[in-house]
Amino acid sequence: MRASLRRMLVAWLFGAAWMSITTGATLTRFARELGVREFGFGVMAAIPFMAAFAQLPASFFIERFGHRKALFLTANILHRSLWLVIAAIPWIFPRVHGPAALIALLGLSAVANQATGPSWNSWLVDIVPSRIRGRYMSRRSQAGQIVNLLLTLAVGLALDWAEGISGVALGRTLSAMLAVASVMGLVDILYFVGIPDHKAPRRNRAYGLRELFLQPLKNRSFRFCLAFTGVLTFSVGFIGQFTWLYMFDVVKATNMQANLLLVAIPLLIALMSLPFWGRMVDRLGRKPVIIVAGMCVIPGGLAWIFVREGHWFPGYFGIMLAAFAWPGVELGYVNILLGLMERRKGNIRNTAYVAINSVVVAVAGTLSGLFGGLLARELKDWQGSVWGVTLTYHGLLFLISTVLRAGGLLFLRGIEEPRAFSARDAFQYMAGTMYSNLQNTLVLPMRLAGRWTYKLSSVRRWRKK
Repeated sequence: MRASLRRMLVAWLFGAAWMSITTGATLTRFARELGVREFGFGVMAAIPFMAAFAQLPASFFIERFGHRKALFLTANILHRSLWLVIAAIPWIFPRVHGPAALIALLGLSAVANQATGPSWNSWLVDIVPSRIRGRYMSRRSQAGQIVNLLLTLAVGLALDWAEGISGVALGRTLSAMLAVASVMGLVDILYFVGIPDHKAPRRNRAYGLRELFLQPLKNRSFRFCLAFTGVLTFSVGFIGQFTWLYMFDVVKATNMQANLLLVAIPLLIALMSLPFWGRMVDRLGRKPVIIVAGMCVIPGGLAWIFVREGHWFPGYFGIMLAAFAWPGVELGYVNILLGLMERRKGNIRNTAYVAINSVVVAVAGTLSGLFGGLLARELKDWQGSVWGVTLTYHGLLFLISTVLRAGGLLFLRGIEEPRAFSARDAFQYMAGTMYSNLQNTLVLPMRLAGRWTYKLSSVRRWRKK
């Protein structure tokens, strides 16, 4: 088990490298160079969610026929390899067909990626014991965040350098980066070849569509989970692409500045907060952690309208608070899903929990991306004013996201977790823990200085003697 856990952690270092390069400024600028327009960015935001429908047939295949590891490796290798083709689009497709080729290849790659969801989550439950799952996942994410942080800064510098030379140099740099990312992603997947799959699901010919849908949906807590994740996904689905456009079009940020504000600083904050949230999930329960973290996430959308050209603060403080809290929401919710999948009293695991959740995410995310794309197209030149701040269509999307985030938290009341702390007790415990840690952090330098001064004075007295 320890060898498998180490291998999974090392693999994710390469996976994080793939993810940090293929998202953010690199993909946004690559799409712009190919000629993708506003509605196309909305479609790109919706693609990962639409592809999540592939998890239903993948879950059915695993539960009925087995072959969990084979499906995971095959689909992931296809998914990562397609990024080599995406990197070569400017050379193998005419310029007029570049946007369509990019969207089509992103869609095919996303389908292959989503098909691995049930196998990955089912395999993860078998490898990582539930008693340490929150802490292990936080440490694994933390290691990936370090890679993301370093590469984000390097990518921003490289893009600014290439753009300063010429448009041709920028295009070639973007393609080279995507090709390197594809290789990194393949290395990530190949690490899993050496991880054994001793508890793979056996073939079950009796498993049918009834078991795929009805068994999970009978669970009341799971239905409230679906409502929560559906509303939350819709609230943030369109944010990704249009936040980058907001940085380039309204804030007038450079590639380095955009990567710094949108990726590097949030990654650094998440890097520091992940161990805290992992401990809280294992100690206090999943539901209270999501509630407390979710309250901190709400201002993350509204704060963007106060980030203006030449004036990033104080609006960016709200975004930093949301960046601190997002790992808590993600860790808590993922652990709820994995807990629903676990075997109880000898019953077989049903990967359909993850698949159905992904379908809800797919519907919400698809509608969110299309909604954002349509609103951006219709209100491209619109301007308004709120609290004396001039708004474009980007700001209107941020306000809508804020309201929906607050509404999604209401559904958490229906999730049952008998052994968890109450939200109030969890908040008091977290606040006390954070206060103690902050106090120790501030007092420690003074203590060390006092000890060093005492030792120095002792040495001086000894020399005088």
